[in-house]
Amino acid sequence: MKDPANDLERALAVALRGPEGHPEFFRQARESILVFLVPYHPELDGTFTIRNGDAMTFTVWENPKGKFIPIFTSIERAQAAIKNTGARENQYAVAEMKGKELFRAIACQEYGVVINPASGKVELSLDRRAARMLADGTILRPIPSTAQQQGRVKIVEPADYPTDFLQPLFRFLGGRPEVKAAWLFRQIEQPDPARINYVFGLLVACSSTEQLLQDFAVVAKSATRDEADFGVTIINSDEPAVAEIISRHPAFYAAPDYKAPSPLRE
Repeated sequence: MKDPANDLERALAVALRGPEGHPEFFRQARESILVFLVPYHPELDGTFTIRNGDAMTFTVWENPKGKFIPIFTSIERAQAAIKNTGARENQYAVAEMKGKELFRAIACQEYGVVINPASGKVELSLDRRAARMLADGTILRPIPSTAQQQGRVKIVEPADYPTDFLQPLFRFLGGRPEVKAAWLFRQIEQPDPARINYVFGLLVACSSTEQLLQDFAVVAKSATRDEADFGVTIINSDEPAVAEIISRHPAFYAAPDYKAPSPLRE
């Protein structure tokens, strides 16, 4: 996106380049003030703010994919869209609401949303399910806090890497200096032979990892192939079995300051 006007637009620009930008964009979409349109009434002159719990009627537009609720990252984007669509004078009123509250109101609607449609900027579509998950925050928590990886795994060698899956994860990890290296494993015993269950092992240099794991999972969920599932865990290089694996197998991601251990002697 050229000339982003605020943090939300900067996050949107990164998200449009790839899944590695989704975690920050989702956070910004929930915490930022979003702009939307409602049918004009004389008492709604100018720009106004609707508070959580207020009754509202959303403007609905339509494109070749169907009907949607237009929302915007700034008043300027909304005004540009109104002009570009040839709206008549006083057809719409422009309203503002915090993202999490707006998505909560949209969650009960029958349409998804499009961000910045007809504004002269690249637009982003979100279906009804994504809107509901933005409303309650579950879009940022794809891994249940009680989830644990279980079962036997084997290392995935570079020749067998799912490259399209790994590329956005590689870019995401490049922006997380606390992650020193990451390996890709594959679960040996798979209940459904038609599916693949990958497990990512992250070597980190920090004690607080919950948000890191959730953000990693957000990116992985957006990038994963239809026939694959995944899990992610923190690995401990002090454990002998883990130390042996990481000394003998290359990481699919390694930070610039990471030094691979020498292979353990037989």
